[in-house]
Amino acid sequence: MSKAKYIVVDGLIGSGKTQLSQYIAQHNKSRLVLDQVDNPFKRQFLKDIGKGASENALKTQLIYLINRFNQQQEMLQKSLFSNMTVCDYLFHRDAIYAHLILSDEELDIYKKIYQTFTEKVRTPDLVVYLQVSFAEMLKRLQSSEDEVVRRVPADFWRDVFEAFNYYFFNYKVTPLLVVNMERFNLESAKELDQLWLEIEKHQTGTRYYAPA
Repeated sequence: MSKAKYIVVDGLIGSGKTQLSQYIAQHNKSRLVLDQVDNPFKRQFLKDIGKGASENALKTQLIYLINRFNQQQEMLQKSLFSNMTVCDYLFHRDAIYAHLILSDEELDIYKKIYQTFTEKVRTPDLVVYLQVSFAEMLKRLQSSEDEVVRRVPADFWRDVFEAFNYYFFNYKVTPLLVVNMERFNLESAKELDQLWLEIEKHQTGTRYYAPA
């Protein structure tokens, strides 16, 4: 059994973070926390991408930030960390998007709230970052059932891809396991079990794992 009581799985859109989180939680009979933010401004913001500044950018980010903070606080209040808890997002991921889409003035407003919230959020014991290539990410986005997502310009997703990789390349806050998902089969019990062994034994620093 892993010594980690709070494991976060994160990654780019379509990387499989929710599916892997579900596996880890089920495998260890632990609690699962999923990112389920109902954001009324998201769709219009996505439609606005590539058309200049969007009046929905700040509202979209604040809804994500506040809802995720409330979810994190609920986890603390219910003492969910007495046993293992698995979450499919890193709270700090929110700021990655904020720096990409907000104007300087909007970012100043966002940062004041973000910094206050960050002080009250539990730090994970271990972060698992699922890495895919930009080509694979774009392929998965273009196969989305959501037409709005498919219509978002590729240049925006390129910026997201580079920002996430830069953030996690420089991430030093907790132990980090970077998993290459290009050839990883999330439907394979054998591969999932092998990945769990890698997660279980990782305790310090940054390690990279690529399935053979």
